[in-house]
Amino acid sequence: MKGIQRSLAVLACLLLIPAMANAESNSSRLNKERLEVGRALIEVTSDNLASIIPYYADNIEYHDPIVDIDGIAEMTEFLYRLFGNTPDLITIVEDEVAIDDIYTATWTMKGTFKVSPDPSVPGVPYEAKGMSIIKFNDKSTSVYYQRDYYTEGDIMVAIPGLDAVICGFRSFYLAAVDPNPDFQCP
Repeated sequence: MKGIQRSLAVLACLLLIPAMANAESNSSRLNKERLEVGRALIEVTSDNLASIIPYYADNIEYHDPIVDIDGIAEMTEFLYRLFGNTPDLITIVEDEVAIDDIYTATWTMKGTFKVSPDPSVPGVPYEAKGMSIIKFNDKSTSVYYQRDYYTEGDIMVAIPGLDAVICGFRSFYLAAVDPNPDFQCP
């Protein structure tokens, strides 16, 4: 009798596990699609920009350290301006995950920011590491929220005049927080 009760208890636990496990993994069909959409939105280039706009919902909310956007019209204009001023922008996803309605990725972006409309004037190269959080509407691949995190200093450090300010701030910050007893503030 105890063996039957034990077997029934084990069976009941096994039947309850799917009900208790709420998160959808990368293996669900929808989350595989969301991985593809999320990666496409992060790795967008000037060549495929038009193809990713339809993934954004009309009420898209976007934030990064500098820009706040509300709505598809602003998002579209922002992306076209971004790639108009940095046509060689490339972002490479390093790690990514899609669970439930959220896609998250870490990445590295590189590009050259135009400083003049004159093509003979060289632009300012930059590189920054960051991460993005993208939220999808329920049961769809339509994106209603995106937040990109990166440090503006990683971009500004390549600009003459700002480079000394950024490096100086980083040195003072490091001197204030570095637990290494051998570190000497410059």
